[in-house]
Amino acid sequence: MWDGLSAIPPGTLLATVAAALLVQVAVIAVILLVYRRTLLRLESRLRDLDGEIRTREETIRSRDDALRETAHDREELRSVLMDRDPFVAALREKPRYLSDADWMRLCSLLDEVCSGFCASLRERWPDLTLAELRTAVLMRFRFSGQEMATMMGISPASVTKSKQRLKARLGPSEFATLS
Repeated sequence: MWDGLSAIPPGTLLATVAAALLVQVAVIAVILLVYRRTLLRLESRLRDLDGEIRTREETIRSRDDALRETAHDREELRSVLMDRDPFVAALREKPRYLSDADWMRLCSLLDEVCSGFCASLRERWPDLTLAELRTAVLMRFRFSGQEMATMMGISPASVTKSKQRLKARLGPSEFATLS
């Protein structure tokens, strides 16, 4: 049997194996360079996207802040308009029991300043009692519990109970918009 390796001179076999190994190392080096370049490109793209996300988040935060400021400014303007009304100013100075005509006047003012507040309450909760509606109106004007008690002709404890009933009826989030 002929041994093919014995026919090759010893130095040639070693050179051939070394050359094959060098080619394999070169191929692996090229693969690693391509991989590294791809990885660096992807990392750069990721940094760019992270920066874009941060920029967009800042823009959103800025818009949210502007919207909150606008809503706050609008609410302050409503408060000023309500407080400057002579009837409301007189009630703040000296609270008194309110007649049906007084209640209608407060509801009209609130509807005018707060985009149909009383009408909206009646529409959304048609089974709202007159006492609950009156409590909501006085809360929206930010009268104190004592002032509310005087205007409604009930005790401060009854005002607290009326607020609790109203909160149960409207839900906590809607109730929070009253004050």
